[in-house]
Amino acid sequence: MASVIKTKRSASTGAPTALAQGEMAYSFLAGTQSNGGDRLYVGTGTETAGEAANIDVIGGKYFTTMLDHVAGTLTASSAILVDDSSRIDILNVDNITLNGNTISTTNTNGDLTLSPNGSGDVIIDTGKSLRLLTHTDNGVLKFDADGNIVTSGLTYDGSTLALGSSNLTTTGKIYFANVFTNEGDLPNASTYHGMFAHVHSTGKAYFAHAAAWHKLINETNGVLADLSNVSDSAFADNQTLIFDAAQSKFRPGSLFQVISADAGTADSVVGTMNFAGGTGINTLVSDNRITIHVDSNLSGLSRLDVDNIRLDGNTISSTDNSNQLFINPAPVGDSGDLIIQGNLTVRGTTTTINSSTVSVNDLNLVLADSAGNAAAADGAGITINGASATLTYGASNDRWAFNKGLNLPDSATGTNGLFLNGVSIGETIEDKVGSLATAGEGIDITYNDGAGTLTFAGENATKNNLGIASFDSAHFGISSGHISLPTVDGGTY
Repeated sequence: MASVIKTKRSASTGAPTALAQGEMAYSFLAGTQSNGGDRLYVGTGTETAGEAANIDVIGGKYFTTMLDHVAGTLTASSAILVDDSSRIDILNVDNITLNGNTISTTNTNGDLTLSPNGSGDVIIDTGKSLRLLTHTDNGVLKFDADGNIVTSGLTYDGSTLALGSSNLTTTGKIYFANVFTNEGDLPNASTYHGMFAHVHSTGKAYFAHAAAWHKLINETNGVLADLSNVSDSAFADNQTLIFDAAQSKFRPGSLFQVISADAGTADSVVGTMNFAGGTGINTLVSDNRITIHVDSNLSGLSRLDVDNIRLDGNTISSTDNSNQLFINPAPVGDSGDLIIQGNLTVRGTTTTINSSTVSVNDLNLVLADSAGNAAAADGAGITINGASATLTYGASNDRWAFNKGLNLPDSATGTNGLFLNGVSIGETIEDKVGSLATAGEGIDITYNDGAGTLTFAGENATKNNLGIASFDSAHFGISSGHISLPTVDGGTY
């Protein structure tokens, strides 16, 4: 009888969650781009605990239906198949359609933009022309009968570009050469209001405003005296420009500045200013910087506040409302050693220790040290937060109680682990299991107390005896413990 192999399958789910290496599965859920239906899958890659590392798509109806149309014909929701001339009849890309010799837009009033990357150009092949159809709207590039470019008042005859009443706007640079030999050669300032020009004889730049040409100061050769409101008198060291109301001009002069502080008297400083420290305060002037700092040793203070910390008498306290005080021997990270000489007394309701290891040199750790009897010590013990694990003393039965399992080393050697009445728990369990285990049909049991072994041995199966059987995927039937299978079914998922 021929074998039947059924692939793992699903009618309601897309990709399977787990496959063995080489195992296949098929989803016949109506497929979409996102749901994983109508696809064939196989497990690939390293297998861990019976599951392959990857689940790959290797085919399925979802893909084959995209290929069932005539080659060279664009078909909706299908793959593009070119014909035997490597052609497709039409191509749509976003709002662009390529059809025959035409590139067109499909969105309403959509523009068609040719935008080469970087320094690339839009090139018309040699011997070819760019022909623009007649249009009545503004902004259309046109040519007149003489070959001049004409559009909305703009004309270009090959040498002169005339804008008419149009504006010229650019985010780039405009290069021009308005150069004149002498100031008398400048055109009428009223006619060319706002124009910039250069006069070669003076080496200056000019601009036209209010029916006059105004000279601009040259950054390289110009001086402050070129300004009409600046006096040309000579400057001296340490002088600056001050305004002289009598002349209605700025002139060189000295600036007096009054310096005052929260103590002492105000003073006018000209030229040199000195800085001096006081008791416990030092000053340093170097490289245009004034540094004021406290001496390394301070004494005679009755109280010292540093940020939120106060030192007063024998007490270190915080001054803010946080109710927190930190002692950190190593400010970078949680490290360093804090050493307390003498006895340590902690007053409060809760003592919290947040460290990796707690080391106690004392030989005995006392809990509930104020308890007078067992009843007063009821509930004492150890609690591990997060795990909710407790070791608790119960006064009612005078016993320790664990709320979690107890894991001990193997006690077979009798040197470690748990003992019951002097007998290791392992030996106790072995004897108990050995006495309880009973052989059954197809199973033989042998207990060796000396070796500490309990052996379960299966018998080979026959048609008349239950037992262990081997499986052969080629056939199904039972003979001398051998089983063959007529059908291999991957099941559903």
